[in-house]
Amino acid sequence: MKHVYFILESVLYWTLAFLFYVFLKFYGIDNLGLRPTQHIIFKDLLLPAVYTGALLGVFFTLIEFVFQKTFLKKLVLWLQLLIKSLAYFVILVALLTAARTLILDDGNEFFSSERWWWIQNKFFRTSLVYFLVALFVFSFLQMAKDNFGKGIFAKMLLGVYKKPQKLARIFMFLDLKSSTAIAEKLGDYRYSQFIQETFVELNEVVSKHDATIYQYVGDEAILVWTYKGGLQFNNCVEVFFKFKEQLKSKKDYYHNKYGFYPEFKASVHGGTIVFTEIGTIKKELAYHGDVINTSSRIQSLCYKYQQELLVSETIWNVINSKKQYDSQLYVDTFLKGKDETLTLFGVQKVGDLVS
Repeated sequence: MKHVYFILESVLYWTLAFLFYVFLKFYGIDNLGLRPTQHIIFKDLLLPAVYTGALLGVFFTLIEFVFQKTFLKKLVLWLQLLIKSLAYFVILVALLTAARTLILDDGNEFFSSERWWWIQNKFFRTSLVYFLVALFVFSFLQMAKDNFGKGIFAKMLLGVYKKPQKLARIFMFLDLKSSTAIAEKLGDYRYSQFIQETFVELNEVVSKHDATIYQYVGDEAILVWTYKGGLQFNNCVEVFFKFKEQLKSKKDYYHNKYGFYPEFKASVHGGTIVFTEIGTIKKELAYHGDVINTSSRIQSLCYKYQQELLVSETIWNVINSKKQYDSQLYVDTFLKGKDETLTLFGVQKVGDLVS
């Protein structure tokens, strides 16, 4: 579903970008390279602009998917940017040529005789600059959405979070098991590589479960959802088991490369939290409140109860379907530094064994 939204966002963005560009260029129509006998009105440009913008959005999305799903994502950043730039350039030339054909071809001559039009054409050079800027803006907006979550960046620009806001959120604290022992065996450098690779696997799973990674803290990751996003399809619980499956599918790889297989423990808890912008030199959006502390404390009990996933009663009671899970009830649980007790559930997939 997230991929569908991304395609729609990309198609909409590039269609609007192309329409806006055509609107601007219409008042300098000579830059299109029109012959004196040709007369074009603005509405003649709209349909080619929509087609071209939509195709541009689709092709740009396909390029991003190729980089996300293949070995290309492992290339160094400068090489990724170079390959992407060449691909974008070829696509832009092809689509602008197609658009220009639709606009200029009067049916009496084949446009193929002008296939190298873009080399000296002022229209193409200005178009290239415009779409490079548009691509930068699009990439920036996508990065902002990935880093802050959907809709957060726009509110940040408007200064909404200058004043602390109360929000309802679900958190997962995800921590590597036996991290100290693994770090001692591998050493700092190889341990860092080990963590880096496991979190790459996490990112692939998180993107499919409507979660945002709030922070990485050493070998721990903190995930956050809105209540709607976390409860839909049981995302706030399912993400743990999908991550477990992802790592299990590469168990031999990790054993052969590092001599260890990464296993994680996690807690899930939610409630009202304060969200605000902090800092001036290094600005950051931060969550504050008891929910954060409680989530961390719950995760620390995984070893005590021999559970990989502990879910608070607050969240477990609103999970939509529990048929696929086995649960163990822990009542009157004391948390370090807390006076009140909590009811927790140790959650497993039906048929799973806690390792």
